[in-house]
Amino acid sequence: MSVLELFKALQSSGFGRFVGSLDHLFCALLELGHIAGMILLLASVILTSLNLLGLGLSSVPLAQIQRSTGKLFWSGLTLLVVSGLLIFIPAATSYYPNDFFWAKFILLGLALLVYFTLYRWVVAANSRHTWLAKATGGLALSLWLGVAFAGRFIGFFA
Repeated sequence: MSVLELFKALQSSGFGRFVGSLDHLFCALLELGHIAGMILLLASVILTSLNLLGLGLSSVPLAQIQRSTGKLFWSGLTLLVVSGLLIFIPAATSYYPNDFFWAKFILLGLALLVYFTLYRWVVAANSRHTWLAKATGGLALSLWLGVAFAGRFIGFFA
């Protein structure tokens, strides 16, 4: 089964047709939830990444920032996944030819890979003054902002 066939199957499924038939107000709420999820996730990543870069909250231990913002990250990621799927499924075939859609998912995969490996390791090591910490903070921040911008541009080039 090709990706396009998978997208067609998702869109034409009973669930896809059900979500697609819901009121436009519900769709607007999904969009708001998606934006709120990105704001929560970015708040966590920005605070920790700026600290890794030596640009903010330098008197606060890195592990404390990560603990304090961890719930923001997980709440944001959960909102993003749930709302994103509910937005995507009823219109899956319209996303297929969109280059920004694919860019978003490549960047998302890279951002998650960096976050769950290198980023968490550097934060756990509490080594914010090394070149690796600065590079990791910059990379994580760039990838997550790339996800946000690519996602924003999906609607302009649909």
